[in-house]
Amino acid sequence: MTQAPLIGEESTRADDLPAGTVITQSKQYKIVERLGEGGMGKVYKVFDPIMNRYAALKMMKMDVPEGERRRFRQEARLCGTFGHPNLIRALEVGTTKEHGLFWFAMDYLEGTDLEGIAQSGRPLALHVGQEIFKQTLDALAHVHRRKIVHCDIKPGNIFVSTDAYDPVLKLVKLLDFGVCRDLSDTGPIDASRVLGDAFYMPPEQTIPGNYLDTRADIYALGMTFFEVMTGGRHPLEDLFQVHPREALRAQRERAMPALSPYLGTDMPPARAQALDAFFASCVAKAPEDRFQTAEAMQAALMAIS
Repeated sequence: MTQAPLIGEESTRADDLPAGTVITQSKQYKIVERLGEGGMGKVYKVFDPIMNRYAALKMMKMDVPEGERRRFRQEARLCGTFGHPNLIRALEVGTTKEHGLFWFAMDYLEGTDLEGIAQSGRPLALHVGQEIFKQTLDALAHVHRRKIVHCDIKPGNIFVSTDAYDPVLKLVKLLDFGVCRDLSDTGPIDASRVLGDAFYMPPEQTIPGNYLDTRADIYALGMTFFEVMTGGRHPLEDLFQVHPREALRAQRERAMPALSPYLGTDMPPARAQALDAFFASCVAKAPEDRFQTAEAMQAALMAIS
């Protein structure tokens, strides 16, 4: 006695696609506005009519050198593998028919980056800063376990997103992996120039081609912490109007100031001392004198009360 096929079973078998089948599709995005611009590309807010949603589309500039093109493609591939809630995710990649420009689409975020928060001129409340940097360190711990060094941690690359349906929900996203370094890559390192922002990078990153590890991101996040918590002050702000080489030299040679004098006179002495010790452990000149992991930095931050 044979069993009768279930309803829809024959149709399912007939529609089954064998392994190796190639599926092609045509995707369109409508440009809404330009959101920003970096060294390699421009970022646009776009509308996806098929999914009825907005996205952020990062498009490579014309006449970009091959080394920059390689880093742009590397960023797209890397972000496409992210599934962590505090990391930006690449949704799709493609090229424009008209110009042959490479692009990749990401989640569109509502909110502001830490640069905007710092420019408000108001020091951040400790509990707010702890939550923002706790989430950032969750993201860093994840990429560091994958042997990826971000190499460009700064306020503009940390975004605090807001939910349209739940204004209390704040989700921090770590952005822009365009100059990241894969420690598992045994290929040659570009020793022709320094990549990153001179005002946030650690001493070892100021030397072209020098060895870096994940502790470079600890230093840069410490510099970011100082700027955000003090309402826009920066340890090297006196060098903003001079050539970046002076900032590179200062990162190697200048002692960083204490954090607490910029936070007001009503702070309890014990908390001020703890914040100063925390910042000093982030921005120690020698990597071995810093917090050794993102998890250790996060534990020290959350212990400040």
